[in-house]
Amino acid sequence: MKLRRGARPLAIRVFAAAFLAAAVLRLVRGLSDLPLAALAYAAHAPWLPWNRDWTIVALSAEFTIALIPLVWIYLFAAPFARWLVLGMGAVRLAMLDWSALTGPVLTAVAMASLLTPEAARWLRGEPDAEEDGPAVFE
Repeated sequence: MKLRRGARPLAIRVFAAAFLAAAVLRLVRGLSDLPLAALAYAAHAPWLPWNRDWTIVALSAEFTIALIPLVWIYLFAAPFARWLVLGMGAVRLAMLDWSALTGPVLTAVAMASLLTPEAARWLRGEPDAEEDGPAVFE
């Protein structure tokens, strides 16, 4: 692979920031509550004796593994890394407990809808473009 020179597009910079933030957040959450992280790992691999040390190693390995496609995409512009990230992200999304996300997702949708131009016009008291306003005579 060859190092890609030049400015990165905004989409690549946003991806890198969000992906790195998600990886750091997962690492920090796991390290801040090691017993809970050990229970989560034990649910996936019960045959291993999960203790504090194994949990720290697993969290660190997971963080390092997340950095690999980030580097491939951001530094080397490797197209295959995009599909790797998308595939692994799809697997992770499929394993989520969607019922637990209903409230936060609805709150995010509600907040985003307040930021639309239509909502801003309505809150300012301006008529809608489709709404019949007073007739204008020339």
